Amino acid sequence: MMFHHALRAFLFGALTGYRGKLTLDAELLYVGTMFHNVGLKVRYRRSPYRFEVDGANAAREFLRQHGATESAVGQVWGTVVLHTTPGIPEHMSPLVALVSTRVQMDVRGARFDEFTAQQRDEIVQAYPRESGFKEKLIEAYARHGASSRDDVWHGKR
Repeated sequence: MMFHHALRAFLFGALTGYRGKLTLDAELLYVGTMFHNVGLKVRYRRSPYRFEVDGANAAREFLRQHGATESAVGQVWGTVVLHTTPGIPEHMSPLVALVSTRVQMDVRGARFDEFTAQQRDEIVQAYPRESGFKEKLIEAYARHGASSRDDVWHGKR
């Protein structure tokens, strides 16, 4: 479910970048979209950090292991950590803005009309939305947030 969501966000972002003739590193866009929800994985459930920070830290580690420049690492870290923050990404780099808007588009349909029916259909056919996708994603957010808050409130961190 999360893999297909990330791929849809990447493809919608890449189309937007291409259409807008944005100067953008497609590999960084790919890494940003692929890691944006990594912090929701079970291994991070007891983390003291927000899932966005865990995902950003995982992306940073991945990029460093693969020899990325610190500039690229910083760009992707900011992209992942800000993808759920309203009102900020659109004032930052195209990379940050694209990941945020296209993740939001795939989750809640924001700016869906910026794409043709054919573009939307082709992407969703290639990477289908699982039945109950939104509800499952919200449950994952809640599980991560609730477990983190519960531990903090009960003095376990």
